[in-house]
Order: sequence, then structure tokens, then C-alpha cells
Amino acid sequence: MVEGQLVIKYDGGDAISHTIEMRALGLSLIGFEKIISDGLIFMGNDRLPRRRERHQLVVKAQGPAIGSTEIPFQIAQSLGLLPFGWWLLQTGATEVVGGWLTYVFAKLSGRTNEAAMALDALSRAREQELAAKAQSEARWLEHEAAWRDQLFALTARLVPSAIKAVAPIGPSVDRAELLGASLPPFVIDLPTADAIRAKGELEVTELQETELRIDGFVHHTKKLNVENPDAPGTYLSADVRDPAFDIVPNAYTEAANVKGVLRVQVKLGYRAGQLEKIYVLNHCERDAA
Repeated sequence: MVEGQLVIKYDGGDAISHTIEMRALGLSLIGFEKIISDGLIFMGNDRLPRRRERHQLVVKAQGPAIGSTEIPFQIAQSLGLLPFGWWLLQTGATEVVGGWLTYVFAKLSGRTNEAAMALDALSRAREQELAAKAQSEARWLEHEAAWRDQLFALTARLVPSAIKAVAPIGPSVDRAELLGASLPPFVIDLPTADAIRAKGELEVTELQETELRIDGFVHHTKKLNVENPDAPGTYLSADVRDPAFDIVPNAYTEAANVKGVLRVQVKLGYRAGQLEKIYVLNHCERDAA
């Protein structure tokens, strides 16, 4: 990675062979372009973007790493195309845009802790303006409150673009990763993507261990038929994102053959308080039944 470069890395699924479904990739890039462009205009000019206003972005392709597809955005090369504020130039556009992307995807998927961390990082960067402009603390706090209100409004407007950005996750690849900011890399997995697609209606839990009774499987769609842990006697379809599922036989197929119980790491998706989705990310032990 070079200075001024923000990398979007797609992993798993088709990306293992350096491929990705074309339409899904096109939608993803359109979504990312809109989010980054609006963020640059907002951060640089301290205002919401006007209708159809765009900031030109430069994208450089490079040879893919083994087992992934990477799209690097050369943010630094496009700085001269927009009059950025002092704080953005001093902080570094990649840091700011990386924090902005992390905030948008974390906020829209309900990952509140990571959203708060990203917002705090953006706010700390803006504090440089206080010393540079010798503003009073009261004036700064007033300006900061107005800025946050605009940021929240802009994030809400970006739901359709975020849905486009995560288009490949699930149908083509297993996850996307945002690299280049001072914040930890932000991973958009299938549960996160589905939460974004559900427009806030799907609440996804943190990773947890649980036992699932396996009733059957469909290998080509990576689906398990499992007993609903919240309502025994009823069944749900679970998405399996464990690479071990690709090789048959495995712990999942063996458990399904005997309708056994498997201890797994999962994320659970709830809509209106009802369990709707189960994402199986790993198995912890072989059939315990």
C-alpha cells in the first residue's frame, strides 16, 4: 500500500480465484464512489453535497493478492480537484476517508461500538481547527454539534449507496475489508451486509457460540436446515461461511446425516425481535450428539 491509498479488498467466494461477479462489482464501485465523494465534499467544504454534485476519484488497479481481489483508491492524487479544508489536508485524506467509510458502514449495520470509534477519530481530527482558528470553546462546541447533525443526515441519505457497495457480499464473495485508515481494518461480512440491506430492520448479534441441531444441508448454496434455537420444533435456513463446508465430508454434513448437534460460532439476525437469520462462521467441535 502506498501513501494516499485506500484499499477495498474482497475475500472468499469467487475472490479466491481472483474473480468477482461483474454486475455486483460494478454496483459496489458505484456505491463506494458515491459514499467517498459525498464524504470528501462534506469533510472538505463543511457542508452537505448539492444535488448531483460529485468529487472526481482516481482508481488504480493492481495485481491481486493470492486469494483475494483488491481495488485501491488513490485519494491523494485527486486532492487538487477540490478545495479541501485545512484540517483534512493536515490529517491526510486517506485517514479521513477511511474513518468516514468505517463510520458509514458501521452505523448503517448497527455496529455501534465501531461507529462510535470512527466518529471519535473524525472528531479528534477536526479539533485541530480549534487551535488553528483560535476559536472559543463555546463556539467550537456549537460548530461541532451542527457538524454532527449534518453528518448523521448525510449518513441516512447514503443507505442506497451502501446497499450497492455491499452487493457482491453473499452472491459472489464472502466479505470486503477496508484498509488504509488509522482505525483497525473494517470487515464487512455477510451479516453486516444483510443488516445494511435490511435498512436497519435487521439486528445482528456479535459472534457467539451455540449448539445447533442440523436437520439437512444444501451444499451448492451453502445452506443448513437447523432447528430454531429460540423455538424448538421449528426450523430455519442457516448461511454457512466456514471454508470447511466446501470440502465434503465435513463436520456439518456428518451432523446432518445423523440429525446431530454441532457446536458452532454464529451471528444471529433478528427482525422485530424474531430470529430470522443464522450465520454460521465456524464449528467448534465435531458432532456432540
